Amino acid sequence: MTSRKVLKKIEKQLADLKIELTQSKVKKTDRLDIGDEVNVLNPGRGQESHGKVTKVNYETGRATVSTTKGKISRVFKKT
Repeated sequence: MTSRKVLKKIEKQLADLKIELTQSKVKKTDRLDIGDEVNVLNPGRGQESHGKVTKVNYETGRATVSTTKGKISRVFKKT
């Protein structure tokens, strides 16, 4: 093969790889992960209504959310 054909082949492979990478970034699961920003529905008195997830227990369906006023342990929706 000539060097021009090899370069064209490599460019095509890179373009295909770039398309695959951009498509994989779009996929977002509904699963709750550590570090996710969440809104707390019906916060108790003195609790914040938003925070960041620090712990997740999928067996019990509970998550710990860290807020500026402390930590909240809540049940999350299972999907």
